[in-house]
Amino acid sequence: MIFKGNFMLIDLSDIDKKILGAIQKDASITNSELAERIGLSAAPCWRRIKSLEERGIISKRVGLLDPKTLGLNITAFANVKLSHVQENALEEFEKEAVKFAEVTECYIISGSMDFLLRIVTENMQSYERFLRKKLLRMPMVSEVNSHFAVTQVKYTTAVPLELSS
Repeated sequence: MIFKGNFMLIDLSDIDKKILGAIQKDASITNSELAERIGLSAAPCWRRIKSLEERGIISKRVGLLDPKTLGLNITAFANVKLSHVQENALEEFEKEAVKFAEVTECYIISGSMDFLLRIVTENMQSYERFLRKKLLRMPMVSEVNSHFAVTQVKYTTAVPLELSS
């Protein structure tokens, strides 16, 4: 591990980066296929994967779904401002926001707003229902500014490995 200021950077070998790159593209790949692809035998490849998991670099493996195929045609980004008159407003908002199935990402942000939410719904009517019946009913919410994605130009869950270590 390498320390840079107050941050700990993980030192990844080129082989580790190849493993991570392949898993990011297809987490269903078998260990044998992965080992062959990166030029290792199966046992050392498996040990490296286990080490990456134990170190927390691989946090989980999931299947990605296509929202449009499932009828989820609206992606909205909502900037949320809290009233801050209530003590623990940030914590309360976080606890509630993560429970909403429509919220696929939630970030505390800097600037004049407090949170950025990525919300996925079927259509504008379902977004309005979510806004009226869930988000705006939270007592600590004072303002919501919504932006709607028109065209998705890029979407990836892959992290840029060339920027690490």
